[in-house]
Amino acid sequence: MTTTTRVDLARQALEKSIEVREEYGYDFRSPLCVYELAERSRVKIQFVDDVSMEGVYATLSRPTIIISALRPLSRRAFTCAHELGHHFFGHGSTIDELRDEAEAGKFLPNEFIADSFAGFLLMPAQGVKRAFSTRGISVATATPEQIYTIASSFGVGYETLIGHLAHSLRHITTARADVLRKSKLPQIRERILGFAAKDPLVIADRQHALGTLDAEVGSLVLLPAGATTESDQIEQLKDTRNGRVFRALRPGLARASLPGENWGVVVRVSRLKYAGLAQYRHLEEINGE
Repeated sequence: MTTTTRVDLARQALEKSIEVREEYGYDFRSPLCVYELAERSRVKIQFVDDVSMEGVYATLSRPTIIISALRPLSRRAFTCAHELGHHFFGHGSTIDELRDEAEAGKFLPNEFIADSFAGFLLMPAQGVKRAFSTRGISVATATPEQIYTIASSFGVGYETLIGHLAHSLRHITTARADVLRKSKLPQIRERILGFAAKDPLVIADRQHALGTLDAEVGSLVLLPAGATTESDQIEQLKDTRNGRVFRALRPGLARASLPGENWGVVVRVSRLKYAGLAQYRHLEEINGE
C-alpha cells in the first residue's frame, strides 16, 4: 500500500467527516457528542461488558454499534466514531477486536479510513486551531498538561489528540509527538491537580466549547475556580491552582456554573462501566439501584 493511497484515503475520510457534520447540523469548528450524532443518524449504540473487542458495527434493520464498556471513556467515544465511519462508508458489518502490536501494524484500508474519519469528525481542523488559539497556546510548544486539557474538551484521549496533531493535521512533528508520549497519564494528572490520583480525570475549563462533559462514577472532574453546582451527582473535593476539583458520585446530570459569569456546563455522569443502551447511560438511579 503506497503513501499516495493512504493520503487519498485520509482525504476521503476528511471529506466524509465534513459531509456528515453538514448533513446532521454541526459546524466545522466545534466539538460534538458522537452519541448524539449516532442518534440523529438512526444508529443504535449498545455498551456491553466484553473485554475481547473494541467495537462492532452490524448492518441490521436498524444499524447498531456495540462498544466495550470496559475500555476508557474517551476510547469508547473514539470507537463509536470509528464504527460510524464503517456505517457512513458502507463497509458492512465489522468486528473490531482488540489487536496485539503485531496485528496493529498490518495495514487494513477500511480500518485506516474509519480511524481517519473518527479523528476528523471528533477533532476538526478548525476546531483544533480554535481550541489552541482561544487558550493562547502554541501547538508547537504545548505542554502535556495543555494537550490533556484540550483532548478532554474534544472528549478524546491524550495520545489520540497527539496522533491527530502529528499524522492527520501535521501541526507537530513525529519527534515532538514522541516526546509528548513519554509523559504518562498519572504524572500529567498529578501536575494538573497538584496531588496524585489514580482515578480518571476530565476537564472543562473556561474555554470549553461544548455544553456537556462526560464522566463516570468515581471520576475526578476539574472545573474553573469558583464553579458551583446544586446537583448531588458530583461533590466538591478541593480547590487547586488550576481550578475546583469535584468527584462524580452517582449517575445523572450535574449542572455547574460560575456565579455572575456566562459560563456553564452539564456534567453527564454515567454508571461505572455501564452496559446498556447509550441514551440511558446517565439515567439517574432510583433508590440506589
